[in-house]
Amino acid sequence: MAKRKVSRKYKKKAIMERQMQERKLPSQPRKKINWKQFIKKLPSGIAKFYRNVIHELKRVTWPTRKALLNYTIVVIVTIIIFAVILGVFDLGFLRLVELMTKI
Repeated sequence: MAKRKVSRKYKKKAIMERQMQERKLPSQPRKKINWKQFIKKLPSGIAKFYRNVIHELKRVTWPTRKALLNYTIVVIVTIIIFAVILGVFDLGFLRLVELMTKI
């Protein structure tokens, strides 16, 4: 069976109807914030956050001084290599543009 041609006007309407069906239902309205209670709990919340940060930092496995030095050297060498490569490309493109503008 051959497909029926549908005019553009009806295609747009069908697409819009499909999009409306796919939309999510509106979420529940937000609860009002009790600002007095929020202000009272704020200092204890901040203190709890920092206590948790300190607790997590104690659990971190820190690298040794030798490993840290090795990682630092690797990063610096890598940055130097990429800087040289980028400089060579920049110089090459600069010369190419100068040659093209002279023509």
